[in-house]
Amino acid sequence: MRHGTDYRVLPFSDDTSAVLLTGNHRLLLAPHDTAERLAAGADRLLPDERRAWERLRTGTAPGSEPNRLRLAESTPSDGADFAVNVNLTNVCNLACTYCFAEGGDYGRITEAMGEHSVAWIFDFVQRYAAPGQRIRFEFFGGEPLANFAVIRTICARARALAAHSGTEFVHRISTNLTLMPQGVEELFRDYRFIVSVSIDGGREVQDANRPSKNGKGSFDRIIRNVARLREACGDDVTLVARMTIATAEPTLTENVRDLWRLDLFDYFQIYPGVYPVEQGTKVPIALTLGDRKLSEPRGIQYINHFLQPGIVEQFKDFLVHYPRLFAPGNRFKGVLEYERAVQMISEGATALAFCSGGRTYYTHSPDGSISPCHRLVGDESFDVGTGAEGLTREHPEWRRTVDEHPVCGACWARYLCGGGCRQENHVASGDLNDLNTESCQYQLMLAEEVIKMLARSGAAYRERSRTRYDDLFVSCGRPVVPNERPDLESAADYRPFHVLC
Repeated sequence: MRHGTDYRVLPFSDDTSAVLLTGNHRLLLAPHDTAERLAAGADRLLPDERRAWERLRTGTAPGSEPNRLRLAESTPSDGADFAVNVNLTNVCNLACTYCFAEGGDYGRITEAMGEHSVAWIFDFVQRYAAPGQRIRFEFFGGEPLANFAVIRTICARARALAAHSGTEFVHRISTNLTLMPQGVEELFRDYRFIVSVSIDGGREVQDANRPSKNGKGSFDRIIRNVARLREACGDDVTLVARMTIATAEPTLTENVRDLWRLDLFDYFQIYPGVYPVEQGTKVPIALTLGDRKLSEPRGIQYINHFLQPGIVEQFKDFLVHYPRLFAPGNRFKGVLEYERAVQMISEGATALAFCSGGRTYYTHSPDGSISPCHRLVGDESFDVGTGAEGLTREHPEWRRTVDEHPVCGACWARYLCGGGCRQENHVASGDLNDLNTESCQYQLMLAEEVIKMLARSGAAYRERSRTRYDDLFVSCGRPVVPNERPDLESAADYRPFHVLC
């Protein structure tokens, strides 16, 4: 077994290190000296350490790991709901400074989705979803609440189909929640919506990053509507704060706490802002502001905010203090991406891919196009079908396994990450499978810091229920399945290692 491929040693204190076994995601604690020897190679372990190590890694020899076998035997329908991203409209009333959708229309969507698309969407579901598979609608845009009538139509038709066939539906919307159409509280409550709200932190950050197109701030209006929704729906809606972190001040921790103190959101999602910059410079170049083009793209590269000096330290500090957010009297239930990784380690699970794009997740747009990724709607070369015809083009490049990737296939975090975001690869290199090194660095940092956080945490945090994470579309519906790791013998001696998960 090779360090960095089959296991990873991560020091997190002066005397203790965490050890993650790649093959089954078992998490161990090891004293400093043992960990140093293991990091240099398992053959460096002392005899008693090596005997314990061999017992711990039973069933995880290269070529026979539960993760590797499960991945090879899986089908595209495994591990995730069948998800339809419904791109409802080209209209958005905010001018987010980092919008990947070019203000909402992706540079090609010229109208709102009409009622005729609803029939296409349900034909698609019935044609391509596996028997008994749960169906998830992801209402998206533009600002999806600008086309509330079609949302209501889809929900009603889903309810009728569920009554007829027993099909289970989940409804989620990604919205800035600046609009509250008449009847929205009732619809969200009746269908138990998951409402993901685009809000980056407190008033200062939100108003700078996500202003209205008239230049005014959006924070006060959004929080007023979030509070209104919580009061009207109670726990019949799940509210998620979808944060894009793109500034150094206020800090990441301060941004999260500004929203946490409101006690309105059940979960958080935290994404690093990605800036276009001219090559060789450190100054961000804003290409668009809402629907206004500010500069032509010329010689740019995309910089992940979380990898910048000072921000790395903010991220690591936040993970140190993160378990303290689970406080009595606050409804906070976790940051989705962190908790999904914890679940995969503590319960023994593997990611079949980075996301469900092109597997069980497709975007339907108002122009009738079908794309395997909501971020790539603007590029017609990625279209894989039409509403009227269904899938018309094979797209095996979206179904390549992490084990088949020349770089990812040798990475210790491959079954946590699943192989990286293909859209981010394309942005960086023009190739879906040519690794975006910055995205890779971020995913590795996230995995390392979550593992160290888990190793430091107490039993109260480790034993929290994480059953809802299958519902919440973490990481674009990352397909996750149990890796069937074997139980350890209760009477066996594994010292000096301590088995945490």
